[in-house]
Amino acid sequence: MEIREFSGNMKKALEKKLGDGYTVEEKTISKNNGVSLEALVIRKDKINLSPTIYLRSYYERYTGGEGLKSVSESLLSDYYNAVPPQGIDMDFYTDYEKVREGLFYKLISTERNSALLEEIPHIPFQDLDIVFYYSLDTEGMPEGTILVRNKHMEMWGIGTEELMKDATANSPLSMPAKCSMLLDVIKEMKPESAEFISDYDNLPPMYIISNEKMINGASAILYPGLLSELSDKLGSGLLIIPSSVHEVIVIPENGIDDRDYLRRMIYCINRSQLDPQDILSDTLYYFDAETEKITVAS
Repeated sequence: MEIREFSGNMKKALEKKLGDGYTVEEKTISKNNGVSLEALVIRKDKINLSPTIYLRSYYERYTGGEGLKSVSESLLSDYYNAVPPQGIDMDFYTDYEKVREGLFYKLISTERNSALLEEIPHIPFQDLDIVFYYSLDTEGMPEGTILVRNKHMEMWGIGTEELMKDATANSPLSMPAKCSMLLDVIKEMKPESAEFISDYDNLPPMYIISNEKMINGASAILYPGLLSELSDKLGSGLLIIPSSVHEVIVIPENGIDDRDYLRRMIYCINRSQLDPQDILSDTLYYFDAETEKITVAS
């Protein structure tokens, strides 16, 4: 069964379970890097905002041998946990003064999102772009976001500079940076690997930088002072590996002799280990301790 057929069968199963007062809609959602994902939107009467349920993980469970009934019950449970208990009055979104404190930024690939960038405000950053979104956390949907589009800018009567100013103020405060030693993270996730990892104690220190939510955390490299503090601590300029849109890996430049190896590693991992929508860039970046600027590594 292909995922489109699976989507149709899930829609029928959910409609039967939910009964009157609900509608289930099949949708194909455009995501980061031009990726399209199959999803279901379950709408309840008098609730004007509904979560989008992406089907890939449920489809994988089904193709792995789990029954359609069990998968549909699990999806329905996830929906009940995600749907706001009451409708949300979205009229507030027309007023920028009510929106500005919930604005944040993230980094995306310029090349992979050329069509999308024509529709949204953005600020070029090397071969990436800074884009903006509104978080629905305060409205009762912890995972809900609204990507800021050109039509929103026109409605608010503001410019990209004001968006950037507010997102720069909000992002480090509401989504604080998280900077951890890579080997410590691996040991914490897999304690059984501690003995194996000890063989690599002579490697240069490697840090994972993200935010506390570990979502769109690569943008933490934009946080004022963050890389400067790490650079001062290590006494070196920094090489930045864009491991995904959610985090980067940072290495002191004085610990690496072969930058081409890092470039090849980035290229291979992006194509073998990441979902396409999670790829940030194939580029190795450099943070200069003196200028405090991020550039493409020479």
